[in-house]
Amino acid sequence: MIKSAVTIGKFDGCHLGHQVLLEDISGVSKSKGYRAVCCKLLMGGSRILSFDEGKKLVEEKFPEIKEMVPIQFTPEFAAMSPKEFVENILVKQYNVGYVAVGNDFRFGKDRAGDTDTLISLGREFDFEVNVIPKLKKDDEIVSSTRIKKHLASGEMKEADALLNYEYMISGSVEHGKKLGRSLGFPTINLIPGADKLLPRFGVYASKVQIGDKSYRGITNIGIRPSIDDGDTANVETFIYDFNDDIYGSWLEIIPETFIRSEMKFQSLDELKNQIDKDILAARNSEFTHQ
Repeated sequence: MIKSAVTIGKFDGCHLGHQVLLEDISGVSKSKGYRAVCCKLLMGGSRILSFDEGKKLVEEKFPEIKEMVPIQFTPEFAAMSPKEFVENILVKQYNVGYVAVGNDFRFGKDRAGDTDTLISLGREFDFEVNVIPKLKKDDEIVSSTRIKKHLASGEMKEADALLNYEYMISGSVEHGKKLGRSLGFPTINLIPGADKLLPRFGVYASKVQIGDKSYRGITNIGIRPSIDDGDTANVETFIYDFNDDIYGSWLEIIPETFIRSEMKFQSLDELKNQIDKDILAARNSEFTHQ
């Protein structure tokens, strides 16, 4: 079996700091002919990127990385000692020759292993370890926590700068209640997965990517208090000057500029008037976003 260059972590968002690790194993893959493997720990909770979104992003940005492997954080996995993890996963499954991790990397039962442990085990099992310091931007460590704070505030430009790509919500177009059509604003609806981290609920000027074509629109993210009684989040987008039937199509919604918070309206006329104002605000924001 060919040797592997491996990096391990949660990779929530595959942000700028994670991309340093991914770039590192890509370089080793090219220089040494190793297969490049990204081991992504799935530990529950909401994620900036779903696994499929992360896999697609990594394939596009780092073509040398052919494998993004999900590792479920099961009780059996959590019970492994640091040595058992290295021997059973890295050595036996991936024939590891090189590992790149961040300097805060911990592994094994009760997080007993650290980078010194990994380096020691690398000597025992004959693989190289590269410990990479945390990346800083604007004198602060780039982290998923920092990005999530920006998303929670609707600060998309700031979040995107730390991600090094545009935050997106992807999925297939679902049938909605068609209320928007009756108001003169036909919308497309996505229902994000339960583990997808959404930005601040409200209305955004947005970009819509359908295949290789890009469109402009306005997106409402939230529970639509004027329409629904439930608490399931919905992503609803009106695409300007667009009437194609795309039910079932896969697309990406890219919320770019926060316009306003969700509101509850007393009538459909009030809702329609507000949508007119939102579209005007969204179109005006496009000039400042460029």
